[in-house]
Amino acid sequence: MKNLIFLFTLTIFATISVTAQTVDEILEEHFAVIGQDKLLETNTFSTTGKIMQGQMEIPFTSYHKRPMYFRSEATFQGMEIITAFDGEEGWAVNPFAGSTDPIPMTAEQVDRMTLQADYDGMLHNYKAKDYQVEFIGTETVDDIETYVLKLTRPNGDIINTYIDSENYVILKTSTKMKMQGVEVETESFYSNYKYVNDMLSPFSLETKRDGQTVMQMTFDEVKYDLEIEESLFALPEVTAPIDSTDTTDTDEVKDKIESEEKPE
Repeated sequence: MKNLIFLFTLTIFATISVTAQTVDEILEEHFAVIGQDKLLETNTFSTTGKIMQGQMEIPFTSYHKRPMYFRSEATFQGMEIITAFDGEEGWAVNPFAGSTDPIPMTAEQVDRMTLQADYDGMLHNYKAKDYQVEFIGTETVDDIETYVLKLTRPNGDIINTYIDSENYVILKTSTKMKMQGVEVETESFYSNYKYVNDMLSPFSLETKRDGQTVMQMTFDEVKYDLEIEESLFALPEVTAPIDSTDTTDTDEVKDKIESEEKPE
């Protein structure tokens, strides 16, 4: 009996070890393919492109700066929509919500922005971010076998990443998180990978909810190591006091300019 217990214990530890090695090995291959080491040597990058929602086409530009700065600007019907984050606070300007003043984000929105603003991507150095990542098996995405990595955040958000088992690029992510108390599931599909400065990024992104496409995005250009001042991300001063109780939903903004989730 003691021998059986000993063998059973060894089997458990061996399974845990293999799983941990599998996650690390998959990520090592993935980072090698996309040029993560090159990305770690950069300090800023910007993206320009277009967002398509129905018949609408919205041009946008996003700016990223280490360690956690992010800003996106989109123009629609002659008006500018802005979302920004300085690593601690987030804010948005949405004229379509009835105000051209910057509105601070809620704590929930700020938490989601930490994913958007993560310069190196959520999977890089995930343990230091207090994320749990586990290999949960394989799944077919558009007839391509993928490794599925399940990432769990401290707040309970779950993000599954589907990595091509042969080419080690991300083909899809599925996200399950609560927004204003309602659980929302989103799928994002990545394609049209191109190299820029020896770094591989997707230049096309399609976002779906309940199986329906809610947004398509194409990237026209990615530039690295630009001069970007930190003041670009700071909450601007306004002539009138900002109503901190304003409940303007910046998710509406994100539906228009969302997913400059940095090309990974």
